[in-house]
Amino acid sequence: MSSIINFQKIPKMRNINHIYLIGIGGSGMGGIAKILVKQGFRVSGSDLISNFITKNLISLGINIYFEHKIKNITNNIDLIVKSSAIKNNNPELVIAKKLNITIISRVQMLVELMKFYYGITITGTHGKTTTTAMIYEIYRLSGLDPTFINGGILKFSKEYAYLGSGKYFITEADESDKSFLYLKPTINIITNIENEHLDCYKNNIEVLKKTFLKFLKKIPFYGCIIICIDNINNYDLIKKNKFNIKQNIITYGFNKNADIQLYNYKQIGYKSQFYILEKKTYLSFKINLSIPGYHNALNATAAFATAKFNNLNNKIILKSLKNFHGIIRRFDILGTIYLKKKISCQCNVLIINDYGHHPTEINVTINTARKIWPNKKLIMVFQPHRYSRTKNLLDEFIKVLSKVDKLFLLKVYSAGENFIKNSDSKFLSKKINELGIIISQYIKLTDYYSITHYIFSKLEGNEILIFQGAGDINNLSSFFIKNKF
Repeated sequence: MSSIINFQKIPKMRNINHIYLIGIGGSGMGGIAKILVKQGFRVSGSDLISNFITKNLISLGINIYFEHKIKNITNNIDLIVKSSAIKNNNPELVIAKKLNITIISRVQMLVELMKFYYGITITGTHGKTTTTAMIYEIYRLSGLDPTFINGGILKFSKEYAYLGSGKYFITEADESDKSFLYLKPTINIITNIENEHLDCYKNNIEVLKKTFLKFLKKIPFYGCIIICIDNINNYDLIKKNKFNIKQNIITYGFNKNADIQLYNYKQIGYKSQFYILEKKTYLSFKINLSIPGYHNALNATAAFATAKFNNLNNKIILKSLKNFHGIIRRFDILGTIYLKKKISCQCNVLIINDYGHHPTEINVTINTARKIWPNKKLIMVFQPHRYSRTKNLLDEFIKVLSKVDKLFLLKVYSAGENFIKNSDSKFLSKKINELGIIISQYIKLTDYYSITHYIFSKLEGNEILIFQGAGDINNLSSFFIKNKF
């Protein structure tokens, strides 16, 4: 049963032809746009910057405006989908309301896309994107031709969304603004729950956990909740509510009480190896990954548990995980540069780009790099993401950023937020220096050439240089490796 036939079963969608997406270049929005155009809808949209996703969408015949202008919105548009990042005073939204064009959110469109599918959603503060991609690869190699939308781009295939012919729909579910409550998947994975996006949850983690519980109760009785109990909030959620949850529950983690337990983890260079004990069957499986880190071992185990719930072939599961090579901007090795000013053979600097912007994610990046390259100095260029996050997690940022050997702080990537006092990079740098473990350098420069020249002048060789953050720091890292001084 093709997806376009599925969509036509939804009465309100029968008269929809032209769909316009505001913020079309975002990972989630771009994925929706790709699925829609593949289903035969006329799709157009707008964003402020060009990126890999917008270029790909344009190649599929989608018209994209790189500005938000009233003139972009015409009477032949039947439906507007807006990103959560788009504010109510956006000129395209304003004119659309005057023209009485139906406006829905990204997640509302996702709900319509997922109707009539067997939904598999991945939630949690960290690890959603990688886990989603791992599950997709397992189901794809199993011949199930799943549909998926991801928050990142797969390294080898460069895929971020795909319209399949099979019954499965695999996607991330975003808890940051409670939008995941719209979804009703058959399987949901919770990787972890941490202090993030609490402004939507009365600044109270207990409210966040209760919201997760509300979401879990939307899963049908024949569905499954797959949850990592290494995370204290996950463990607490399940322990307190195990008699209130009627769905199947599969726990996983290094925790000895987990239904699927990891053990004997080894870091072998950039790769990793560990074992999984499936207590239900008393079977043990050796897992080889082509990517590093305890966190990816947990992500892989979540994917393993999902596939096992659907009775997929063990050999295909293990092969898929071994062949998975990660996500762009997730501990992404860009290459090695050689310092011309150095005569020593130890003049190389390895460049890594990583999307992590929460203290826990940064800590994972640092620990993983230390395990792989224990004898190299670790230098980090960090771009904080949002003033509110910097303010709410200030102490955690100070602690984790003090673990590197040398730190450069760029200006905060505001993501549309207004300035908040004592929450900028200059203040963060000052607090790190007051701690006295390392010397943090705040870089006031904004142009890539000047920043690159400055950082280059501070390199000594035999170092790992990590560009860390979720903003536009990836553009700086690309510029850096192409422009050697």
